[in-house]
Amino acid sequence: MATTTTTRVVTTAGQSADRLLRSPIYRIAVLGDRPSAQAIAGRFSAASDFCAARFVELPAEIPAGWSLPGFDVAIWIDAGEAKQTETTGERQRLSDCFAALGELQIGVIVLTARPDRFANVGVGFVCLPVDSGMDVLRGAILAVTQFQPALQAFAREVSGMHRLHTSLHKHFDAIDRELRLASRLQRDFMPRDLVAAGPLRFSTFFRPCTWVSGDIFDIFRLDEQHYGFYLADAVGHGVAAGLLTMYIKHAIQPKRIEGNDYVIARPSEVLSALNDQLAAQRLPDSQFITGWYGIINCQTLRLDYSVAGHPPPMLIDQSGLIGELHGDGSLLGLCAGQQFTDESIMLKPGQRIVLYSDGLESILIEQRPPMPAMPSLKSNISAKLVDGPDELRAELTEILDTLPGGLSEADDASMVILDIVGTH
Repeated sequence: MATTTTTRVVTTAGQSADRLLRSPIYRIAVLGDRPSAQAIAGRFSAASDFCAARFVELPAEIPAGWSLPGFDVAIWIDAGEAKQTETTGERQRLSDCFAALGELQIGVIVLTARPDRFANVGVGFVCLPVDSGMDVLRGAILAVTQFQPALQAFAREVSGMHRLHTSLHKHFDAIDRELRLASRLQRDFMPRDLVAAGPLRFSTFFRPCTWVSGDIFDIFRLDEQHYGFYLADAVGHGVAAGLLTMYIKHAIQPKRIEGNDYVIARPSEVLSALNDQLAAQRLPDSQFITGWYGIINCQTLRLDYSVAGHPPPMLIDQSGLIGELHGDGSLLGLCAGQQFTDESIMLKPGQRIVLYSDGLESILIEQRPPMPAMPSLKSNISAKLVDGPDELRAELTEILDTLPGGLSEADDASMVILDIVGTH
């Protein structure tokens, strides 16, 4: 912006240029290429009625808290050619210098032949050609000093946002550590290794969609002949569902005391007692649980089970024929006094029971008609369901890892597999 003492040019602040020229002398720090910077400093010093300029040598390494006290504007002289290629060291040095200048909260005028190099260095930087005349430079100095209060306010906002970011980062880091610990504790409550007893071989698959899962399962010995196992699925996932599964873990009572002895509770009794305990907690209406509980006799291979609104397990023969184990029972936790039924089946060597949570239902089943009709399975899933436990787990993991993204959140995925091996 060219000005004279006789022409009034209105600025964006509503002030005239001749009024600005009567302002106090501007103190200018000239930095960058030494010969050019010293020459520019001399040119400005000759205009003693407008500014006082001085060349400032930057330290080899800019220390923390470096400043330019007493200066209103900084002018950076860039000696680089328009198509100059910088070394890594030169690029880092320039980045450090401009980062330090940005912290000063004063306007910075860059005289350069490569303005694209400084296009995104920060707010408050103005690029001008290296051959800009004094009138242009004076206009630029007037402009950047007028915006200095806004620049300083912006810097305060940025500083406040940085402090908020640091605080939030610490807060979420603490939450992340707590969730990792909760995840580890939840996994510690679940069986890790293959459980084997006579012809029984149990294996499991567990894939929470967040740190903490809404699925819980367990396998445990009841006496010399019987093993109990179950899978429960709390609605939703995350912390709330995870806390509910921990309650289920400790609320399930597979035995009851009668006199001086204990009796193995029937599956329906276990689910009924669990339902009453959950209902007594007066959980929110949206908090409910599906569950399946079974008892297997490792000698007779009789399986007794009860269902609480859970997907029916698959029964797979050695030939690959797939059926389902159906049963009636309402969701757990809705109201006390619900009745559950006991079902039973005699298993044979070579058969497999696949008990799964609804997070795997869409992976296994293409379409489910009204029960007890058998659903249609996904293509190629039948062959996978007869693979060894390790292969089946690997295949399920691959399927889940390659699912296309979507707007809906994923669900927890769990599976308990019971194989009957050998001859009986």
